[in-house]
Amino acid sequence: MDRARRRKFGQNFLNDATAALIASDLLVSTESILEIGPGHGALTQHLLKKNTPLLAVEIDELCVSVLREKFAEFQNFSVVNQNFLDFDLRKFLDVNPKAWITGNLPYNVSTAIVADLMPFLKYSSGFMGMVQLEVAERLCAKPASKAYGSLSVWVQAHAQAQIVRRVGPENFSPKPNVDSATIMLKPLECPLQAPIAFFEWVQIAFSMKRKRIANSLSKHFEKALVFEALASLGLSENTRAEELSPQKLLDLYQALQSKI
Repeated sequence: MDRARRRKFGQNFLNDATAALIASDLLVSTESILEIGPGHGALTQHLLKKNTPLLAVEIDELCVSVLREKFAEFQNFSVVNQNFLDFDLRKFLDVNPKAWITGNLPYNVSTAIVADLMPFLKYSSGFMGMVQLEVAERLCAKPASKAYGSLSVWVQAHAQAQIVRRVGPENFSPKPNVDSATIMLKPLECPLQAPIAFFEWVQIAFSMKRKRIANSLSKHFEKALVFEALASLGLSENTRAEELSPQKLLDLYQALQSKI
């Protein structure tokens, strides 16, 4: 496959040995599988051995042709030629409740894909797949850690997140310039009950990392009101956004809203 095409679709193809290990981490019983961006099917061929229905969503029509030929004998395999960001995930999960979602996500859209998955995760068994290591660390970061930010809050409002395994560049062709990692996102039994406006507010709260949250919010809210909201929760005026858990951020958002 030519370099321009790989760059266009963010493609780095996984070797067989690593694909087999990753597939073994997905503990499927009778649930169906939705695979995002299967490429040439390195992971697919091991997932199909689980003998459950597998639908692959692949944006590249050349890869779709390869997949259809390669797995023609498998009755439990089907593929659609579509950008996953345009895929009707809710419709799929209505027909396939508690399906597992997986894939070696293209680096250039991995954050967007994971972010789009979150509102639908509760209808699935979860997501287990590969992203750039730096993205994985942001998705799974805990409060007070360097990688913790608005993306961490968005994901952890919906999921229990953990890094499963690190994967070096030598496991891909072509070799990327970064390390990768597989992550497990399991839907929370009780997702954070928050409006979309809260998550927009969180982005504002994290807009000046390493600064006091009052400074970040003061561009949109009176600083005195922010201080009052912090005090009502027993928090210092020097509190920073990255020190607060998703639930604590929601508490602060609600406290501030009550004062506006």
